[in-house]
Amino acid sequence: MSISDDAEFGRAWEQDGPRVAAYVRRHVPADDVQDVVAETFLQAWRRWDAVPRPPIAWLIGTARKVVGNSRRARRRRSALHDRLTLLASAARTSEDAGILATERMEALRALAALPDQQREALLLVAWDGLTPDEAAAALGIKAGALRVRAHRARAALDLGAAPHRLATVATRPVNEGGIR
Repeated sequence: MSISDDAEFGRAWEQDGPRVAAYVRRHVPADDVQDVVAETFLQAWRRWDAVPRPPIAWLIGTARKVVGNSRRARRRRSALHDRLTLLASAARTSEDAGILATERMEALRALAALPDQQREALLLVAWDGLTPDEAAAALGIKAGALRVRAHRARAALDLGAAPHRLATVATRPVNEGGIR
Protein backbone atom coordinates (compact mmCIF):
# COMPACT_ATOMS: atom_id res chain seq x y z
CA MET A 1 0.00 0.00 0.00
CA SER A 2 1.21 3.46 -0.83
CA ILE A 3 0.97 6.47 1.46
CA SER A 4 -2.05 7.76 -0.45
CA ASP A 5 -3.71 4.32 -0.08
CA ASP A 6 -2.99 4.41 3.67
CA ALA A 7 -4.64 7.81 3.91
CA GLU A 8 -7.61 6.68 1.82
CA PHE A 9 -8.02 3.58 3.98
CA GLY A 10 -7.87 5.73 7.13
CA ARG A 11 -10.64 7.97 5.74
CA ALA A 12 -12.74 4.90 4.92
CA TRP A 13 -12.25 3.68 8.50
CA GLU A 14 -13.34 7.03 9.92
CA GLN A 15 -16.25 7.65 7.54
CA ASP A 16 -17.54 4.14 6.81
CA GLY A 17 -16.55 2.34 10.01
CA PRO A 18 -19.52 3.68 11.99
CA ARG A 19 -21.91 2.78 9.15
CA VAL A 20 -20.50 -0.74 8.93
CA ALA A 21 -20.77 -1.03 12.74
CA ALA A 22 -24.42 0.10 12.59
CA TYR A 23 -25.16 -2.60 10.01
CA VAL A 24 -23.33 -5.26 12.02
CA ARG A 25 -25.03 -4.20 15.28
CA ARG A 26 -28.39 -5.20 13.76
CA HIS A 27 -27.13 -8.72 13.03
CA VAL A 28 -24.88 -9.91 15.83
CA PRO A 29 -24.76 -9.65 19.62
CA ALA A 30 -23.16 -6.46 20.96
CA ASP A 31 -20.10 -8.41 22.14
CA ASP A 32 -19.30 -9.47 18.57
CA VAL A 33 -19.76 -6.12 16.78
CA GLN A 34 -16.17 -4.90 17.11
CA ASP A 35 -14.76 -8.26 16.03
CA VAL A 36 -16.92 -8.36 12.89
CA VAL A 37 -16.09 -4.76 11.95
CA ALA A 38 -12.38 -5.40 12.52
CA GLU A 39 -12.49 -8.55 10.36
CA THR A 40 -14.33 -6.63 7.63
CA PHE A 41 -11.71 -3.88 7.54
CA LEU A 42 -8.89 -6.42 7.75
CA GLN A 43 -10.21 -8.03 4.56
CA ALA A 44 -10.48 -4.57 2.99
CA TRP A 45 -6.87 -3.79 3.99
CA ARG A 46 -5.63 -7.01 2.36
CA ARG A 47 -7.44 -6.23 -0.92
CA TRP A 48 -7.48 -2.45 -0.84
CA ASP A 49 -6.35 -2.20 -4.46
CA ALA A 50 -9.37 -4.28 -5.57
CA VAL A 51 -11.96 -2.54 -3.34
CA PRO A 52 -14.22 -0.29 -5.43
CA ARG A 53 -14.52 3.43 -4.62
CA PRO A 54 -16.50 4.51 -2.68
CA PRO A 55 -15.94 1.40 -0.54
CA ILE A 56 -19.12 1.45 1.58
CA ALA A 57 -21.10 -1.03 -0.55
CA TRP A 58 -18.16 -3.44 -0.66
CA LEU A 59 -17.61 -3.06 3.09
CA ILE A 60 -21.28 -3.76 3.89
CA GLY A 61 -21.23 -6.79 1.56
CA THR A 62 -18.09 -8.08 3.20
CA ALA A 63 -19.54 -7.40 6.66
CA ARG A 64 -22.59 -9.45 5.65
CA LYS A 65 -20.36 -12.43 4.84
CA VAL A 66 -18.38 -12.00 8.05
CA VAL A 67 -21.68 -11.91 10.01
CA GLY A 68 -22.65 -15.22 8.36
CA ASN A 69 -19.32 -16.74 9.32
CA SER A 70 -19.76 -15.44 12.86
CA ARG A 71 -23.20 -17.02 13.14
CA ARG A 72 -21.97 -20.35 11.84
CA ALA A 73 -19.04 -20.28 14.26
CA ARG A 74 -21.39 -19.46 17.15
CA ARG A 75 -23.65 -22.41 16.19
CA ARG A 76 -20.65 -24.74 16.00
CA ARG A 77 -19.41 -23.56 19.41
CA SER A 78 -22.88 -24.03 20.87
CA ALA A 79 -23.20 -27.51 19.39
CA LEU A 80 -19.75 -28.44 20.68
CA HIS A 81 -20.63 -27.11 24.12
CA ASP A 82 -23.85 -29.15 24.12
CA ARG A 83 -21.98 -32.31 23.09
CA LEU A 84 -19.31 -31.78 25.73
CA THR A 85 -21.97 -31.20 28.38
CA LEU A 86 -23.72 -34.41 27.34
CA LEU A 87 -20.46 -36.35 27.38
CA ALA A 88 -19.51 -34.93 30.77
CA SER A 89 -22.85 -35.96 32.21
CA ALA A 90 -22.59 -39.43 30.67
CA ALA A 91 -18.95 -39.97 31.60
CA ARG A 92 -18.30 -41.91 34.73
CA THR A 93 -15.77 -41.13 37.38
CA SER A 94 -12.80 -43.48 37.56
CA GLU A 95 -14.41 -45.17 40.56
CA ASP A 96 -17.63 -45.71 38.61
CA ALA A 97 -15.65 -46.98 35.63
CA GLY A 98 -13.97 -49.59 37.82
CA ILE A 99 -17.33 -50.76 39.12
CA LEU A 100 -18.69 -50.84 35.59
CA ALA A 101 -15.73 -52.93 34.39
CA THR A 102 -16.18 -55.34 37.29
CA GLU A 103 -19.91 -55.68 36.59
CA ARG A 104 -19.19 -56.24 32.91
CA MET A 105 -16.67 -58.98 33.68
CA GLU A 106 -19.19 -60.67 35.99
CA ALA A 107 -21.85 -60.52 33.27
CA LEU A 108 -19.45 -61.96 30.69
CA ARG A 109 -18.47 -64.77 33.06
CA ALA A 110 -22.14 -65.58 33.69
CA LEU A 111 -22.82 -65.62 29.94
CA ALA A 112 -19.79 -67.83 29.34
CA ALA A 113 -21.05 -70.25 32.00
CA LEU A 114 -24.33 -70.81 30.16
CA PRO A 115 -24.66 -73.87 27.94
CA ASP A 116 -23.85 -72.99 24.33
CA GLN A 117 -27.41 -73.41 23.05
CA GLN A 118 -28.90 -71.20 25.77
CA ARG A 119 -26.23 -68.53 25.41
CA GLU A 120 -26.66 -68.40 21.62
CA ALA A 121 -30.47 -68.16 21.90
CA LEU A 122 -30.22 -65.36 24.45
CA LEU A 123 -27.58 -63.39 22.53
CA LEU A 124 -29.41 -63.59 19.21
CA VAL A 125 -32.48 -62.01 20.79
CA ALA A 126 -30.96 -59.67 23.39
CA TRP A 127 -27.69 -58.67 21.72
CA ASP A 128 -28.34 -58.98 18.00
CA GLY A 129 -31.94 -57.74 18.23
CA LEU A 130 -33.55 -60.60 16.35
CA THR A 131 -37.13 -61.55 17.03
CA PRO A 132 -37.61 -65.04 18.47
CA ASP A 133 -38.85 -66.24 15.07
CA GLU A 134 -35.80 -64.76 13.29
CA ALA A 135 -33.40 -66.19 15.88
CA ALA A 136 -35.06 -69.60 15.60
CA ALA A 137 -34.71 -69.52 11.82
CA ALA A 138 -31.03 -68.53 12.17
CA LEU A 139 -30.44 -71.53 14.43
CA GLY A 140 -32.58 -73.88 12.35
CA ILE A 141 -34.96 -74.66 15.23
CA LYS A 142 -38.60 -73.96 16.00
CA ALA A 143 -39.53 -70.67 17.64
CA GLY A 144 -40.89 -72.49 20.70
CA ALA A 145 -37.57 -74.26 21.23
CA LEU A 146 -35.74 -70.94 21.01
CA ARG A 147 -38.08 -69.38 23.56
CA VAL A 148 -37.43 -72.24 25.96
CA ARG A 149 -33.66 -71.88 25.56
CA ALA A 150 -33.81 -68.12 26.06
CA HIS A 151 -36.10 -68.52 29.09
CA ARG A 152 -33.74 -71.03 30.69
CA ALA A 153 -30.78 -68.74 30.04
CA ARG A 154 -32.56 -65.78 31.63
CA ALA A 155 -33.61 -67.89 34.60
CA ALA A 156 -30.03 -69.05 35.14
CA LEU A 157 -28.73 -65.47 34.92
CA ASP A 158 -31.46 -64.20 37.26
CA LEU A 159 -30.46 -66.77 39.83
CA GLY A 160 -26.86 -65.72 39.54
CA ALA A 161 -26.13 -69.37 39.02
CA ALA A 162 -22.58 -70.59 39.31
CA PRO A 163 -21.19 -72.61 36.40
CA HIS A 164 -21.70 -75.89 38.23
CA ARG A 165 -25.37 -75.03 38.88
CA LEU A 166 -25.96 -73.95 35.30
CA ALA A 167 -24.95 -77.35 34.05
CA THR A 168 -27.66 -78.94 36.19
CA VAL A 169 -30.49 -76.87 34.69
CA ALA A 170 -32.79 -79.39 33.06
CA THR A 171 -32.26 -79.27 29.34
CA ARG A 172 -33.23 -81.75 26.75
CA PRO A 173 -31.53 -81.81 23.41
CA VAL A 174 -33.79 -80.40 20.74
CA ASN A 175 -33.60 -80.92 17.04
CA GLU A 176 -35.72 -79.59 14.19
CA GLY A 177 -38.41 -82.16 14.77
CA GLY A 178 -38.81 -81.39 18.45
CA ILE A 179 -37.53 -83.19 21.56
CA ARG A 180 -35.15 -86.03 20.95
